[in-house]
Amino acid sequence: MIDLHSHLLPDWDDGAKDWDEMLFMAEIAFKDGIKKIVLTPHIYRLCKHGDNLALLEQRIAQLKERAAGIPIDFYRGAEVFVHHEIVENIRKHNFTINNSDYFFIEFPSDYILSGVKDLFFNIMLKQFIPIISHPERNAVFMERPELLYELVKMGSLAQVTAKSVSGEFGSETKKAAHLFMKHNLVHFIASDAHDSGRRPPRLSLGVDEAGKVVGEEKAAAMVTEIPQAILDNQSIPDWGEPESPAKKKWTIRIPKKNKKK
Repeated sequence: MIDLHSHLLPDWDDGAKDWDEMLFMAEIAFKDGIKKIVLTPHIYRLCKHGDNLALLEQRIAQLKERAAGIPIDFYRGAEVFVHHEIVENIRKHNFTINNSDYFFIEFPSDYILSGVKDLFFNIMLKQFIPIISHPERNAVFMERPELLYELVKMGSLAQVTAKSVSGEFGSETKKAAHLFMKHNLVHFIASDAHDSGRRPPRLSLGVDEAGKVVGEEKAAAMVTEIPQAILDNQSIPDWGEPESPAKKKWTIRIPKKNKKK
């Protein structure tokens, strides 16, 4: 299996806290059947070192050296928080996945920019393909899945998180994940791993659950041939055109935030 979204890089963002945990996470991934991992450290959000990109390059090189004994291939990527200079900086700072045209774009968890379609249009004019990180965990996409449909219809991709599919992030997030899978609005499954305990780099449970929704063959493709095409900078295999959720009745209840006492 291939995991395109992970935070194994230690002491950079809210991922692995040190090199020991990184190695433990890599061992967990290998035991789960993951053979390729893309490192996607947060950019423009949660960085502990002021987005020091020179330091980031050093850390990625260090990780590959320290994990040399683990039979996993590591690739460079990034999870880029939506930013006013995002279009100019994608290629300039090598934010793409394995030097491809694909890159992860992250939105705030509770809103989407009003000009998002114009932003995506400008990104695609530069020949980049945005991949929306975990839309099933975004309050706006949960409430208005037709917006996700419009962005995917434009040519963007979307990633669903394994723990969302299996229900480990709650029933409403699971419901959104399954809805998006049924309508071909998410294209591959990734772990979005952050640690070795609560959010480890495992895909198998999510793949098993996805098989019940889209069939075992497509679920397997979501962690093999589809992410491999992205790594190879190829068009992804056709597993169905995006469908508008508005054509069918659906309801997703957005969890209420706890009020501060």
